[in-house]
Parts: sequence; C-alpha cells; structure tokens
Amino acid sequence: MRCRTCDRPAVHWLWWHPLRTLRAHWTVPSCTSVCMAIWGEGRRAMVDPNEHERAAMATASERAGEFIEALGQTDMARWTPEQWRQFIEVVCGAYVDALCEQQAALNAALARARPA
Repeated sequence: MRCRTCDRPAVHWLWWHPLRTLRAHWTVPSCTSVCMAIWGEGRRAMVDPNEHERAAMATASERAGEFIEALGQTDMARWTPEQWRQFIEVVCGAYVDALCEQQAALNAALARARPA
C-alpha cells in the first residue's frame, strides 16, 4: 500500500473527516501523521520530489521566466486575471510536458533494450 499524499510505503491510519459524518472513520493509507494531515486538509504537497520532478520543475521555471520576459511586466501584482491564467497555463503545461517527454524517452529506451 502506498501513501495517498507522497506515494511512499504506507501503513493504515484511522482518520476522521469532519464534513462527511456518514463516513466518520476512513482508513487512509499514509506513511506519517504529517502526510495524513496534508491529505486530510485536501491539499496535495510534493514531498521529496524525485529527479524527474525536479527536472520538470526546472523546465517549468525556465518557461515561467520566458513568459514574464515576453510579457514585459515583472510586477505580478499588476497582472490582469487573463495574464495570471496564461502564466499558470504556461507553468503547469511546461511541467506536465517535461514529465511526458521524460516518460516518452524512457519508453523509447526500454523498447530498444527489449527484444521484439
């Protein structure tokens, strides 16, 4: 069983959701009480990103910088809602694209290594 927050090996923890009284006690797989608390609050935090996630973050950071330079306005407090939406789209898209590219490269390498 894997932790629902960070995907590490987990143990079962009893957890109570205050907004769902019909399901007062769930068994939530978590590795620590910290991950259990994070999951319980409805947040997802990246705990100990791996090398692929760090590389994707670096790619997303580069794209964010390119976006800001192209926009020509570094004061984020003055951005319009549309500029914010575009910024988030650029950052999230770059992160996901980088992970997909890494997976595609890994799949290609595996396909070459495995006999047909």
